[in-house]
Amino acid sequence: MLDAKFNWQMIPQQPDEQVKEIQEQCQIPPILANLLVARGLANAHDAQLFLKPQLQQIQLPNQLHDMEKAVKRIRKAINEGQKITVYGDYDADGMTATSIMYEALETLGANVNYYIPNRFRDGYGPNQKAYQKIIDDGTKLIITVDNGVTGKNEVAFAKENGVDVVITDHHSIPQELPDAEAIVHPQFPGSEYSFGDLSGVGVAFKVAWALLNEFPSEMLDLVAIGEIADLVSMAKENHALVKLGIQQLQQGLRPGIHALLKIAGVDESNLTSQDISFALAPRLNALGRIADGNDGVKLLTTVSENEADQLAHQVDQCNKERQLLVDQIFKEAKVKALAPDNLTRKTLLIVGHGWHQGVLGIVASKIVEATGKPTIIASVNDGELVAKGSGRSVEGYDLFAALDPHRKLMTAFGGHVMACGMSFMITQVPAIAKVLEEAADQQKLDLNQKPKLRVAGRISPNDVTQELYNAIQKLAPFGPDNDEPMFEIDTPEIVKAQQIGNSNQHLKFGINGQGQVIDVLAFNQGEQLHYFDPGAQVKLAVKLSMNKWRGQKQVQLMLTDGESSGTLILDQRAKRLVPSMFTDQADYIVFNDQLRKNIEGNTAGRVLNGSQPVKGTNSNELVIVDVPESIDELVHVLQLNKGVSEVKLYLYNFKNVHHSDLPTRKHFVRLFQTIRQHGQINLNNQMEDLSNYLQISTEQLIFMTKVFLELRFVTIKNGLLNLASNIHKGELKETETYRKYAKRLQVEQVLIKSDTRSLNEWIQKNLGSN
Repeated sequence: MLDAKFNWQMIPQQPDEQVKEIQEQCQIPPILANLLVARGLANAHDAQLFLKPQLQQIQLPNQLHDMEKAVKRIRKAINEGQKITVYGDYDADGMTATSIMYEALETLGANVNYYIPNRFRDGYGPNQKAYQKIIDDGTKLIITVDNGVTGKNEVAFAKENGVDVVITDHHSIPQELPDAEAIVHPQFPGSEYSFGDLSGVGVAFKVAWALLNEFPSEMLDLVAIGEIADLVSMAKENHALVKLGIQQLQQGLRPGIHALLKIAGVDESNLTSQDISFALAPRLNALGRIADGNDGVKLLTTVSENEADQLAHQVDQCNKERQLLVDQIFKEAKVKALAPDNLTRKTLLIVGHGWHQGVLGIVASKIVEATGKPTIIASVNDGELVAKGSGRSVEGYDLFAALDPHRKLMTAFGGHVMACGMSFMITQVPAIAKVLEEAADQQKLDLNQKPKLRVAGRISPNDVTQELYNAIQKLAPFGPDNDEPMFEIDTPEIVKAQQIGNSNQHLKFGINGQGQVIDVLAFNQGEQLHYFDPGAQVKLAVKLSMNKWRGQKQVQLMLTDGESSGTLILDQRAKRLVPSMFTDQADYIVFNDQLRKNIEGNTAGRVLNGSQPVKGTNSNELVIVDVPESIDELVHVLQLNKGVSEVKLYLYNFKNVHHSDLPTRKHFVRLFQTIRQHGQINLNNQMEDLSNYLQISTEQLIFMTKVFLELRFVTIKNGLLNLASNIHKGELKETETYRKYAKRLQVEQVLIKSDTRSLNEWIQKNLGSN
């Protein structure tokens, strides 16, 4: 049985009056109008502003803490010709934030450059050696973007050397703040700013706006990339910023982004938030993970098409290398995660040797997905004592709060509720692991509680249209607090299930709609193929997607979760039996005596006599090895085992399959009359002629002749068929020959000749699972 990974929560029906108003005035389907009301949009005016944001919805920059101080100090540096260094971060949010700040300062004529820390040399966030290098290069003002709030010691070092620091950041605020010239942060304690979930690029954009004294709409494209990549809230102000930013991106004004999207195969003019999430942001992040994030800023800010093309290919190659590294490290980390000492833990701290430290965060995310546990993946290189790691969390566990009070255990640390970056001496692994586990108890982490999955409503395959897809895109951009709508499809008719991908890691199947088959894709779920065999009774939780190929567009579905109803039926009908088919701890039902003897002693499970079945089984898996003589025998087996969770069907067939239907009474009457009319018939040389004359198969003729023989209606001697001299009344269906043939045909029709869906439905019915 396929268990759902999530706790599906159907969005309740909202007040009809509100739903109808939004549906009619915003021209969207009722299911989406209901979703908007559930998300707090009470009327058509609010909904229209959400669907078509206006600049007036974006708050003025001076509402952010220390904005005036920051602008004053930056302008002083510009006016006095002081060298300014924008100190960024190596992820997509940090690169876009750096690009915005750099471009704004260049526009104002500042003496400015930028510095993206090297993930391996500098680590995450402020770094004293990096600051020293910047100061030695003549910098008098450091402006941090997407980092800095945890740099208490580094800022103090800069001040001791006569250099001021202006911090612009959005990460969780530590207990002790740096003594900076200004800290521009949307969540600063006591701040009047009403939307605290700007990302690093969002804060940088506000500073640029304040410096330029006008709204820099040309920078909104960078805001969209950074905010989506950093998974910040897509509600309120961010929704407006990113929606307008995507419109800017669709114009293709930045050569670097244009070149990268072309390589990624994205239609720039119809770019979506999903394209940024799955095509653009991962490629930029890959550059910072395994190469140099400074090249990312070059790509985003260059005006040269040649340079843009070269850098875009470099970025794409880094992404391919990143994918290979992630696959390799994930396999090794998963083995450690499932080791006995980790199975009993609520949290995971997994340390490897020589793992590429640039992809540890991605691996952590994949381990979280595989285990459901908050996870830190770290690595130490040979000959070194300091490990570097990245953590990812789950709903209900604040990773930052768990580790922040224990900074003494680490040489560097930063992050937020769901993710963190850190370095630590390898000797501190037991202490950090203990802290993580104690925090799980303090925060009352319940790993048995499935994460919630909000479902917008139920649809049928016939509802899956391009019109619905287009309506859904009106709600974009998607992200936290504005999740892409999820829909439930209840037990559709499944066809064409198959594994795809280089190592069959993905799953693809079709569901029947009105006049079409709709493709469903499930990434990294290839091993669940058998749950989606044609005829399977499965509920699907899906999102709509658009498949674009060679100028053609077709709506498809992306599977997020599934849940089977009834017993899992696996159609594995076999033409031959091999030892590997009997390795499960299952109950094997065998009807043929000789076959049963051959299997006994050569399997890990029990071998049971199908003709005399045991009531109930020891296993949740029932395997029907061969076909019975009578369908009633299998019905009896199934009814005795209604509680079984899985039925595997080999249905090996010893006998040749009949290719003809059961003759009707009219066929028998016509054969009898023909024998009477023609007298003696030589079956040795007239069999085919007689079959053709009667318009029946040779197989049917032989069967009917055997029935007549059993009733003593005819005689056969030396191949000569004659009517008996003394015929007594008899019933065709009462003969043993007729009964056996009829039973055999029924077995073949139900168990051998039927398609998978029909067979599964028959099994489910007789198990009482429907």
